[in-house]
Amino acid sequence: MSIKIIDCTLRDGSHAINYQFNKELTEKILLGLEKAGIQWIEMGHGKGLGASKKYKKPASLSDEMYIDIAKECLTKSNFGFFCQKEFSEKEDIKNAAKKGVNFVRIGSDVSEIDENEDYVKYAKDQGLIVFIALRKSYTVSPYDKKYIEILNKLNKWGADLVTIMDSAGTMVPYEVKQYIIQGRINSNIPIGFHAHNNLQLGIANIISAIEAGADAVDVSIGGLGRSSGNAPTEILALILEKYGWGKLLDYKILSDLNDEIIFPLIKGENRFSSKAITFGFAGFHSGFYPLIEDVIQNNPSIDYRDLIIAVSKIEKEKVNKKLVEDIANSLLNKNEKNK
Repeated sequence: MSIKIIDCTLRDGSHAINYQFNKELTEKILLGLEKAGIQWIEMGHGKGLGASKKYKKPASLSDEMYIDIAKECLTKSNFGFFCQKEFSEKEDIKNAAKKGVNFVRIGSDVSEIDENEDYVKYAKDQGLIVFIALRKSYTVSPYDKKYIEILNKLNKWGADLVTIMDSAGTMVPYEVKQYIIQGRINSNIPIGFHAHNNLQLGIANIISAIEAGADAVDVSIGGLGRSSGNAPTEILALILEKYGWGKLLDYKILSDLNDEIIFPLIKGENRFSSKAITFGFAGFHSGFYPLIEDVIQNNPSIDYRDLIIAVSKIEKEKVNKKLVEDIANSLLNKNEKNK
């Protein structure tokens, strides 16, 4: 079975612990992942290269320190970093390439993909493998010509892989399958899938992607990740074997990493909760939740779940404060009429 299994514990997982993977934890996880057979490891600040300098919450270590640790620990596995224009300068990409990083994954919302052409080409010029994280992919239908246009555009720019990101954990297996199938039929770029587990379908969606012919899938130890987390690496290891796809990973090593390191770090916020499943049902990115909280504080009679669902029916990609306030007022007026 030929598929890239990209472990994101040390990157997406950092969101769940305030970006505080220290040297000791990073070393243990890197060594364990490589020993277990993981060949692709994404690490660093959850927001990507340069985020420790620009984001309000810096990582425990600098990008340079994470790179040095990876080079000391890894002998076979590829390692790379997330990258998004909001935080990452081209100089960050250049420096990462010089220090021996194998790949970068450039993150972009669907509507902003054209703004990243120069970053894709620049990263390729630095000799890096370039993955694209198509965030909030659910905002464009797999049958929409816009989706195919994006894939073909990325292929033309020289991207090596585009990852369909279910950023809100809102997709179900059938939908995932269509994103992969339509992409494979209508473009030549390799396609991967990144699950979030809001509806507890992370692993099911990963399996659906593999069955549909995905070239890569993302996982993390213990499912550690933003919001309700990702598909767990150790469970995928067992499922691959159970499906007869081969013993590609050592689940014992991965499970030990979960039991001994990751599980003690996990907070309830990153597990099954009413808030998390509402995000998944509505297709609502957790990053927008502070806007909901602000409005609910002033309007405690509104159920935050009703507000999230109402907002998401109108906008999923670019939620702003005015939109949330306007919809909250509509809900208040509706509730008043129903009294």
